[in-house]
Amino acid sequence: MFSKTIKKILKHIKSLHKINGQWKAYLVRKRYMETLCRYRGKSIDISFKQLLENRVGDRLKHLGCLDRPFNIFFLGTDEQQDRSGLLQSLGRLGDLNYFTRVDGSYGQNDPALYTVRREANTRRLWDVVVQLSQEGRLPDLLLSQTWGSLIYPEILSRIRDKFGTFVINISMDDRHQYWGRKVNGNWDGVYPLIPHIDLALTAAPECVDWYLKEGCPAVFFPEASDPAIFHPIPELPKIHDVCFVGRRYGIREKIVLALRRASIRVTAYGDNWEKGRIATEDVPRLFAQSKIILGMGTIGHCHDFYALKMRDFDGPMSGSCYLTHDNNDLHKLYDVGKEIITYHTIDDCVDMARYYLRQDVEREAIAKSGYLRAAKEHTWDKRFDSLVALLTEDCVKNFNGTKQS
Repeated sequence: MFSKTIKKILKHIKSLHKINGQWKAYLVRKRYMETLCRYRGKSIDISFKQLLENRVGDRLKHLGCLDRPFNIFFLGTDEQQDRSGLLQSLGRLGDLNYFTRVDGSYGQNDPALYTVRREANTRRLWDVVVQLSQEGRLPDLLLSQTWGSLIYPEILSRIRDKFGTFVINISMDDRHQYWGRKVNGNWDGVYPLIPHIDLALTAAPECVDWYLKEGCPAVFFPEASDPAIFHPIPELPKIHDVCFVGRRYGIREKIVLALRRASIRVTAYGDNWEKGRIATEDVPRLFAQSKIILGMGTIGHCHDFYALKMRDFDGPMSGSCYLTHDNNDLHKLYDVGKEIITYHTIDDCVDMARYYLRQDVEREAIAKSGYLRAAKEHTWDKRFDSLVALLTEDCVKNFNGTKQS
């Protein structure tokens, strides 16, 4: 409660709010660099395949011998994010169940206090899995997107040991949430999950090495999109010059306001924007009817520290020109300059937006190429099909999510 009060005060004192943001950004970068140094000094003398076999044993053979679709359980957090393609894809992959709290609401983001939330989520997870077992629908795969701040990690081992369930954690925020916070002497990010999962899927390629050196099998698993949800709608006009969907704070606000000062029309949705939040089901239409979809790849309050975002895939999949920060990860996934376009600074963003709004043919060629790449390589179905291949056919070399020549 005290922390929330302080945050409210800081938000209303601009100078203090700015200093607080800069301090947070410094701490995020500092911890990341320390983590890089930590793992740079560690070596590993065992292959991914050996790690997986050592950790999983006969449970991996069980998955490969199933003569029915997988029973899948998903432990999620953000309903709006998960229902924009991920859950739909898992539903096509097998018999899907997902985590709901006792009151029926989605995900682990219980508004209760820290300790109460962890205890409630942990207890609820066990109860739901036990119930599914009694119904003959015991999960073969438990896929989670969680942290030690949301559950007690030991519950994953308990489920694994009791029921033989294969446990996978999907981590989209490892660059800044790998450790989390230290509470009562223990980290509460992804790190404490490591002994209790069978496989880590990380959206940060260098973080694969972190897991492997901790003895945990891991692969690069970038976010993706669903072409049944996000796709071009050629019969509708592109009525928005630039659109952005996301919470208003820090550099995001600066970029949008800079574009508007340059007389570029930006339609913005999200917490604290004038239009407020947009319904999940309305985002695909907004994207498809925009000449340029604006992406922002920064982490938190950082100005030059990036991570992959869901927009990096939903944007191009929508058939509109995608403009975002020049995150090196994107060069592994797209032909930057031909399939998406990127900027380095706020002024650069303004110049790029102004130029491409005037160049209709060039802009739409980039939009088409970006769509073709996303539809071919960056769908959730492709990601999860590759995961199944990894678990059942040992196709490790094909599981990388990167662009093909």
